[in-house]
Amino acid sequence: MNAKKLSMNVATIPPGGVAYAHIHVDFEVMLYILRGRVRHEYGPGLRKVVENVAGDFIFIEPGVPHEVFNASDTEPVVAVVARSDASEWENIVNYDRNSEG
Repeated sequence: MNAKKLSMNVATIPPGGVAYAHIHVDFEVMLYILRGRVRHEYGPGLRKVVENVAGDFIFIEPGVPHEVFNASDTEPVVAVVARSDASEWENIVNYDRNSEG
């Protein structure tokens, strides 16, 4: 597909897995959790926490640092992920949770 400003895929986080802290540069992300339970730590220093379960929508604004944890040691998390950037991975930067006091 030759989409210029949109991408969509199904993502899986294995049991006990982590999508390590990162920032989406200049693009939005929406997720719909199909299966499992996730914990998002987000914001400066990743001090805010929210949990989401199957059936939840999640919106991540550009520039917001976040880290995503599968809250189960036995069940994968499966989610539909839509991004307002067709390059998907090029505009993602790592984030150090200790970088903001």
